Amino acid sequence: MPELSPEALREYQLLKLRETFDYVKKRGRFYRGYFSAFDSIESFDAFQKLPFTTPADISRSPNDFLCVPPDEISRIVTLSTSGTTGNSKRIFFTSEDQELTIDFFHHGMSTLASPRDRVLISMPGRSPGGVCDLLARGLDRLGAVSRVFGPAADQKDMERELFDFCPDVIVGTPLVIYQLASNTAGIFHLKSVLLASDYIPRDYIPAIESAWKCKVFSHYGMTETGLGGAVSCGVNAGYHMREADLYFEVIDPITGRNQADGEYGEIVFSTLNRRGMPLLRYRTGDSSRMLVERCPCGSCIRRFDHIADRGMAKRIIQGVSENMAKNG
Repeated sequence: MPELSPEALREYQLLKLRETFDYVKKRGRFYRGYFSAFDSIESFDAFQKLPFTTPADISRSPNDFLCVPPDEISRIVTLSTSGTTGNSKRIFFTSEDQELTIDFFHHGMSTLASPRDRVLISMPGRSPGGVCDLLARGLDRLGAVSRVFGPAADQKDMERELFDFCPDVIVGTPLVIYQLASNTAGIFHLKSVLLASDYIPRDYIPAIESAWKCKVFSHYGMTETGLGGAVSCGVNAGYHMREADLYFEVIDPITGRNQADGEYGEIVFSTLNRRGMPLLRYRTGDSSRMLVERCPCGSCIRRFDHIADRGMAKRIIQGVSENMAKNG
């Protein structure tokens, strides 16, 4: 783009949604049948008429979502599900799909880390192509030095790693980092912290900032988004969305209608550049709202508010379904 603006972004995203719609109808068994009543996508209003994709859809027939030959898949992630089928979700990525995530991590981490900073990564997913590997590769492009500790099973081990590596930045899950900061308050200082991979209680951020005299950033994402989804900026006033690769909506979890900006609902996303397993209008079950005003940082990238609850929308729908069944 010659210039980044809300209008240019919407135009780009509509173009990518149309391309993805045509791509999955041509190459994916699931969407070919699922969208058989729809010929094209000419507007966002037309796009919002498409039916939603759910985790249960993937659990039932993950291979039907593939849009490339199996030998082009470089990474398969298997996720457990609480769905009635009992099947696990399998999410497929090509090397090009994973490159998109590395690029997002590279530029996203530049908000809180600088070249030559030491970054300690305490996250699950240490295997090649996992989140730790992709994050480390993104940090390498930034010129930072990373060390992968993996998920912290023991706080004492984590403390020893902290003082051995002496990082400037830590990336980790909220509870682990909160406990670590509490145990080392006043004796260790950091430049910044990124909390990711789980629901982040609001009181964790000021507590960690006070303990380590640092700036705390937050990330929202899931395996289905390609791990990267949205990240806070230095102002820390919501999550800036990964709008180059994902299109987000917020819907009423009961009616399925799109909510107005500023109204809470369920987060739904569509992939814009995914080759291996594109997803359109995928229901996350997570609850938030689109913030209306432009971020004080000056970016025109849209923002989510604090994620109110992970999985709340799923529980609402389950409760309504149970009441309907009980009342006949």
